[in-house]
Amino acid sequence: MIPPISVETNTFRYTLDALLVRSDDLRRVAATVANAAQYVGISARLNSEPERLVLKIEIEHAAKDIADVHADLEGVIATIEPSEWARASLVTGGPWPETRGVSEWVVNYAPWQSVAARWVPVTMTRRIDNANAPQDFLERFARIPTGSERVRIDRFDTATGPRFEVYLAGTNFAAGPDNPWWVGANTELLASGASRSMSAAESALNHAGVTGTTPIVLTGHSQGGAIALALANSGRYAVEAVFTAGTPAGLVESPANVPIVHVVHPEDPVPALGGVIRGTAGTTWIVHTEPRSTGTDAHLASNYQESLRRLDGLRDPRLMALENRLQIDGPGTAMWFRATLAGD
Repeated sequence: MIPPISVETNTFRYTLDALLVRSDDLRRVAATVANAAQYVGISARLNSEPERLVLKIEIEHAAKDIADVHADLEGVIATIEPSEWARASLVTGGPWPETRGVSEWVVNYAPWQSVAARWVPVTMTRRIDNANAPQDFLERFARIPTGSERVRIDRFDTATGPRFEVYLAGTNFAAGPDNPWWVGANTELLASGASRSMSAAESALNHAGVTGTTPIVLTGHSQGGAIALALANSGRYAVEAVFTAGTPAGLVESPANVPIVHVVHPEDPVPALGGVIRGTAGTTWIVHTEPRSTGTDAHLASNYQESLRRLDGLRDPRLMALENRLQIDGPGTAMWFRATLAGD
């Protein structure tokens, strides 16, 4: 099992150079060990030595283990710099193409931008009292809503005033342009830094009583994470931290002076759709799926839930310090929101 790997955004280039050197070393070692196994096997057959045949099998296993580590490292490299996909994805099965040029072409010619709503009214579907405050990223991610409700907001009244935890769901791939969270909202974010889904989220924030001075923490999966980054970057809210998982973070500029934690699977193609992360803020945790998943399976919220459980188990001092700083005492109120386009 490969442990989670932390990479500071502003050290991506240095880290990538170091990993490329190590990856080439591992490739050469794996090839050398595999060749050694062949020579031992030839010698064993020529001299009828069963002990050498056993040694050959053991060396072959060692060569395979080294090759597997090399393949995993290639997946990490592809995560840090998607333009490395051509070499790395063939080895790992991690589909990380550099899609920035394609995304820009879609932005220039896509028909849906003209119908994007600037403000999307929301319908509050239910309210639950006495919601406990989340303790860590894992608990926050577990509160991201599913189904027709795409936004959950928890309010906590403290001695210094109200504080909010906001949870944003990802793209609804089955939805059409009449749904704010359809796939086209991602290209709206890339084109202008705003989208109908972001507008729906802001409408929910307004409905919940969030103002420009009330502290909020934003957590999102996939497109929800990109919306969280865009909201933080807008300067309209007092954002204390942003947590994302499986997010195409390069769709929007990363806000400065806001703690940001990204978690990505190197086997997940969705984060690469935003291209390289823009800005230098934040830390990205690269966590391989266990058991190994590829493609859209690696993007599933359930797989990220398990990865966050593994990350939480590391007890990383930086994450723990951030989570301790965000702690809230006492019960709160949880609200779910379903968005509809203007006129619906």
